[in-house]
Amino acid sequence: MVLVRITQLSCLLVLLACHKKIATGYHPVFSGKSAAMPMTSRRRFFTKIVAGGAGVLGGGGLVERAEAEGEEGGGDFEAIKAKAAELSSRAADLKTTERNAASGSAGASIENYGGGFSIYDFNVTIAGKEVTMKEVLGVKEEDVEVSVENIVEEVDAESGEKISKTVKESKTEKKEVKPKAVLFVNIKQDDPMARKNIPQLISLAAKHGNEGLVVVCIPTDQGYYEPDTSALLRLKVASEYGYGINPATVLTDKLNLLGSGAHPMMRWMESTSRTPAGLGRIELNFEKFLVDGNTGLPVRRYPRKYQPLDIEDDINSLLNNKILPPARANFLEEWREAQREADISEYAFKKGLNYYDQ
Repeated sequence: MVLVRITQLSCLLVLLACHKKIATGYHPVFSGKSAAMPMTSRRRFFTKIVAGGAGVLGGGGLVERAEAEGEEGGGDFEAIKAKAAELSSRAADLKTTERNAASGSAGASIENYGGGFSIYDFNVTIAGKEVTMKEVLGVKEEDVEVSVENIVEEVDAESGEKISKTVKESKTEKKEVKPKAVLFVNIKQDDPMARKNIPQLISLAAKHGNEGLVVVCIPTDQGYYEPDTSALLRLKVASEYGYGINPATVLTDKLNLLGSGAHPMMRWMESTSRTPAGLGRIELNFEKFLVDGNTGLPVRRYPRKYQPLDIEDDINSLLNNKILPPARANFLEEWREAQREADISEYAFKKGLNYYDQ
């Protein structure tokens, strides 16, 4: 596989080396006499070379996207090259997330992981107002300075020959700043596990919030009944635990997790990141989903009694842009225990008994 990729990269570099000849309107692939190529065809040929090569390195399906987006940006070679590089970078980020998910619970082979969606494609309700997940997680645009190298030609004063030299310039670009890691937890305020979990979640947010961690707790009426309204629940967790004081701790309004009325974000997250047994739907309170903030995709899912502080190594990996370490020794055993508990616990989500379709 490595040899194939090296060969493909070599072919890409050879093709790119021909771009000066192609830019003059001639197709170097034709044998015999040169044939003029229309501007539109040349642009498409450039696109397929550059975006196709990016697809080899970062993931397939980039040719058409780079060509279409290159047309919108003016269609010149540099614009298409830049767009292809951007798409390749996104594909590389996705591959990292896929490897993380594979080392977690999503399986060893993943195609189209997330179904083309990310956590940033959804909205939730907070304090009675519908907000985007980008707003919830504090995603913002910032001006960043980037260094650009340009090749300029000058005439040598003595020899009269043209010489090329590289000039470095700085320019300002807009860049989205996202959290690096997001931990989602479905909670019940009156579940005994709340006394252990919520303080630990606050501790993680206090320690790593400035580094890029956001904790999102999601209450629900499904499962063991949550008698308080969303507004009262918000007041209770703030007064009893101090949850919500730190901006890195977020509490949504009540959401449905299961059934035909399940919130789209939760349905997507459950089906994308399954348990080691392949189960999608949540069965108990305080299941946890760790999401890569860069790609917006879940990378590992944890059972009810897996303590938040036990997730810290995985969080640190995302904060430092590293692959997740192997799960702890108790990971699979805690999932087996969760399955046993789901059969007997009053806090389990049981169809026809304490969760409902609507």
